[in-house]
Amino acid sequence: MTERQEQIILTAIALIAREGYKNLTIKKLASELHLSEAALYRHFVNKEDLLLSIMHYFEDISRNVLQEIQKTKLNPLEKVHFFIMNRYELFTSNPDLAQVMFSDELFYYDPVFFKQFQKISMNHREVLLNFIEEAQKEGFIQSGINSEQIFTILIGSMRFLITQWNLSGRKFDLGKEGDSLFQTIKNLIAEKKI
Repeated sequence: MTERQEQIILTAIALIAREGYKNLTIKKLASELHLSEAALYRHFVNKEDLLLSIMHYFEDISRNVLQEIQKTKLNPLEKVHFFIMNRYELFTSNPDLAQVMFSDELFYYDPVFFKQFQKISMNHREVLLNFIEEAQKEGFIQSGINSEQIFTILIGSMRFLITQWNLSGRKFDLGKEGDSLFQTIKNLIAEKKI
């Protein structure tokens, strides 16, 4: 991806966050960027190509953090914490990204976007489930709790907190609240010492 393409993608994300997916047009995007539509079409064939590039952008961000986690010496539960805290940091630094990634509107109107997002989500699920199951085997998390339900608790609560943050006008420290939430869940699922 070129620097210019990334700029176009970030502007498209901001436009979707501000006005909704249905209002994203090549004409509006070109106007936001002070480009002609023809210049924009040199970078993306059409709106679908742009949306797929947005999804690839999301995927690249996720792949990079997962590769970074794999290189660490963290225990499996710390790896889950690292991933979740990375999401909070990412969304704090780019709130439009949070609004777009957690917008159901995109999925109603664009099946291609939905399919790509589903692929990314399933990859996250698989990696995090592996970390959770390793954490159970190593005694960091109770082994009697279903790993998929732990995943749902962790990611569902993260998603809900991000939604609350967006709805509040981003009036609280997402990272601080997110870490506190993770620590609470960790205390609930931790292997009980006798």
